[in-house]
Amino acid sequence: MDCEVMTKRIGTGVFAALALWAASAPAQAQTPDVIVYDIGVDGGNSNDIRYWGQVGGIAAYNIATQSCNSGDAVLNWFDSGGDTRHPVISQNMFRYADGRFEQLGYSWLKHGFCAVNEFETLCGPCNSTNCDTLGVGCADTYWASLNDGRGGRSKRFVSPTLGSHVESGITPTGNNTIRGRLQVAVADIDPALNPDAEYFIEGHYVTLDDHAAGNARNNATWRRVNVVAVNNVDGGGPSQREEPAIYAWQDQDPGVVINVIAHTENDGTSWLYLGHRVTQINATTWRYEYAIQNLNSDQSVSSFTVPVQDASTFIGNVGFHDVDAHSGDPWSTVDWVGTRGPVDLSWATEDFGTNPDANAIRWATLYNFGFDANAPPVSGTVSMGFFKAGPVMSEDIPGVLVPGDAGQGCTVNGSVASRNAGSNLNTYTATAPTFGGTVNIVVTGSYQFGAVFAYNTPASIPLGNGQVVLTDLTSNFMFSSFLTGLPFGTGSVNVPNDLNLCDRTAYTQAILTNPTAGGPPFQLTNAQDLTVGN
Repeated sequence: MDCEVMTKRIGTGVFAALALWAASAPAQAQTPDVIVYDIGVDGGNSNDIRYWGQVGGIAAYNIATQSCNSGDAVLNWFDSGGDTRHPVISQNMFRYADGRFEQLGYSWLKHGFCAVNEFETLCGPCNSTNCDTLGVGCADTYWASLNDGRGGRSKRFVSPTLGSHVESGITPTGNNTIRGRLQVAVADIDPALNPDAEYFIEGHYVTLDDHAAGNARNNATWRRVNVVAVNNVDGGGPSQREEPAIYAWQDQDPGVVINVIAHTENDGTSWLYLGHRVTQINATTWRYEYAIQNLNSDQSVSSFTVPVQDASTFIGNVGFHDVDAHSGDPWSTVDWVGTRGPVDLSWATEDFGTNPDANAIRWATLYNFGFDANAPPVSGTVSMGFFKAGPVMSEDIPGVLVPGDAGQGCTVNGSVASRNAGSNLNTYTATAPTFGGTVNIVVTGSYQFGAVFAYNTPASIPLGNGQVVLTDLTSNFMFSSFLTGLPFGTGSVNVPNDLNLCDRTAYTQAILTNPTAGGPPFQLTNAQDLTVGN
């Protein structure tokens, strides 16, 4: 068995058991929880992405979605007599190209009707109900032609934070071939014009009882697709469940960092995501790319600001990308303009009081912002402002890479900080991580196997045996290193020569298994917090 396989087995086996052991919360009330189980797949598990045709350089699509009630209470699916206690379904398409992840189009919403309570292996066992509800563990499929946006409704009649909607009776307008459907510019999806691009689709369910139960965050799922031709979009990978599509950017480029924003609104908590990536273009120039995805904020985003701490910093190639409204949605399509201030660079649309239909980042939408700068990245705080009135009108997001001093590199020195608690061993040491260098690891202990794991968030989770987990196993996994030569174990990790890693910390801890001289079946060590620098 090779080291990589052994490392993964230790991580997925022992650490998973630790996480379960540490979870000792009291029982909670039963709640429904709708997720997108599969996307672009019909009930027979065949790819189902429908191409309708193109008009005036715009191609039209719709995609199949399959939901699953992963909760422990039935989910409402009433639709007769104008009843609105059922999900609405959004469909979106995205492209990754040249380091940038952009939304290309959206469809008008499908309204759910008659949940058929299907069985799917990873959703069930299905406790079937009548079609006015989706039973616990049951799935429901709308193939692509049933998700046809031409008969859909606008998302402007949805309160996405609350999860409710009203039946407006308003249907899409425009050309019969493309109206209401998932519209994408042919120039953005034609493989001949986008030879190195990757494409992704996303489905997202919004419904009242799911949101009332506090389960709105996991309602979107994305999937990579193959664009063979404009009129032939096929499946290209498995559905990545319970994640908004912005995580496809990180999947394509592990250097992308995603910040999750829990935003307080009048109707409850909404969820937004900020992704960012900084790439060094040459010895003196860096490209800064940011993307904001609004999962379910009704307030919507109307401004984005990046600090530029050095007034002498050159800013060029300022960019912005949005997704245009269509089929009668009244929203403005005017691009946001980047404006350089004395200490920042900001983009904004009109305020709500001036234009309620301004080009804000509404729910189920992703916008991009970018620029070049002759300043390397440092950790800073960006901000986003909100469009509609609410209890919180702006959010500051710390820990985001922004331009530092012009002409300077990373100003942080690589460092190591040790933490320990409980009955953990204190036998783990590591050298400081520096650009292009190697972190050398030493762990001693009378055990047969061991590994060091790194995540991007610290923790302090006591276990029943007196040991303490010191790294957050639910945060982003960063790396692992298998230990050789125990009881005097050693390992190493190479650090990329990448300024994006400046001042980034990996929270690491070792775990030892299979004792050779008595002791518990597994043993945790102290933590080493490794911060990358010079």
